[in-house]
Amino acid sequence: MGLNGIYPVNFYPYNINIKKKSPIDKVNPDAEQKQLPRDNADFKEQQTSSGYKQTIDYSAEKVNISQIIVDFKNTLKAIGASKEVNEEVETYLKLVELQSVKENPSQKIIKSNLINAASILDGYITETLNKPSGVVKNWVDALLLQKVDYKSNCHSEAKPKNLSNSENSQTDRSLAMLRMTEGIMETKENNVLPQNDNIIKKNMQRPEDIKLEELYKKAEKIVDSGDYEKALSVYEKLIPFSQKIKNTEVETKLYMDKAYIHDVNGEISNALQSYNKAANIAFNTGNQEIQAQAHYNMASIYDDFGKTDAALSHYYESISLDGQVENLKGQSITLNDVGNVFAGQYDYKQALSHFKVGFSLTNETGDNKGKACILSNTAGVFRDLGHDDKAIKYYRESIKLDTKIGNVEGYAKSFEQAGDIMLRNNQLYKAENLYKKSLIAAQKVGDQGWSSRILDKLQQNSLSY
Repeated sequence: MGLNGIYPVNFYPYNINIKKKSPIDKVNPDAEQKQLPRDNADFKEQQTSSGYKQTIDYSAEKVNISQIIVDFKNTLKAIGASKEVNEEVETYLKLVELQSVKENPSQKIIKSNLINAASILDGYITETLNKPSGVVKNWVDALLLQKVDYKSNCHSEAKPKNLSNSENSQTDRSLAMLRMTEGIMETKENNVLPQNDNIIKKNMQRPEDIKLEELYKKAEKIVDSGDYEKALSVYEKLIPFSQKIKNTEVETKLYMDKAYIHDVNGEISNALQSYNKAANIAFNTGNQEIQAQAHYNMASIYDDFGKTDAALSHYYESISLDGQVENLKGQSITLNDVGNVFAGQYDYKQALSHFKVGFSLTNETGDNKGKACILSNTAGVFRDLGHDDKAIKYYRESIKLDTKIGNVEGYAKSFEQAGDIMLRNNQLYKAENLYKKSLIAAQKVGDQGWSSRILDKLQQNSLSY
């Protein structure tokens, strides 16, 4: 996160070194040392240095309320609800339309009616699938976090999705949310299939599919061994084979793995190209999990290079797709990342809004590590705003959770940042105490660079150790 002039000159950045997994959920044995691509598997801490900064005009990214209404109606149509449900939802949407054409539309009324309409659809989905659903409300909540023009533009129309140009479309985020309802009725039908149906399907595999699966597993072992050059050579042969026999499931995995290797090797253009191919194949086959993962990884790449418009577009796409499959942990991780993007642009209101929604999802999933990370990032926002008391409060809660689950790196980072706040407030004894706790944790995980940084802070500020 960027400095805002209130930090002492000896403030050092820290970016927690998180273990990351490969796009196919295989943990590389060397993952602790290597900076691997991310895949909705871990939460990221805020950047606290004066790294790449860029001023973005987010006003150009507004979504018009008329577009949201069109998408909502398409969602209603896709679900295929009963006549009574349709009429009730249409009533709320009509209220939204009437309010949106006024000279000064009431955001409160529009939001309330959209949420009411979403709740009705979620109720229908819950009853249909016989399990709790909040996918529509999640969509509305995520959509309203964006910049919305509540004054209706009657010329706004739904546009077809083009994955390769998603970062250039002003309505991508809105349209991305729409697809959460695809497959709902299909899921209903699948729920009544006997549990041995998948076993029957596996037994009916074609010989060429079995051969491809075997070759793919061998390629996986090559990736695990770290021989990426050989793995890429194998993938180049397997992709045409998978296309020839029309095995899109393995073809998608091959492109994801290929992108993974390019990403690790720093071949960014090739990585993005392969991730995008995987996303398009997954889109055509209806595999939301892979789509979400591919978009998240593309977002992470753009984010790392400061291309925040493109990063946000792909992050929101990932949030939407995770909503379709009710992957609440994936959504909370991505919302945390979006919050960090806005914090890096000094848009603290948006950052806090995204952290709040992400935190609420960690409550539902019971993800204490994610909860602690979001609390720490929230503390960082208040720290940058100069609200030190609030920052310390959130750091304290984060430390408490990280200590409870044994996340040493997590609470060590929070101890250090809290120590920085005490130092700039000239509370040297408290700063020293917090730095020492951070140092002990750094030594516990064997991070020499971290230990050296804390020792420098203690020495430069004449604090004993």
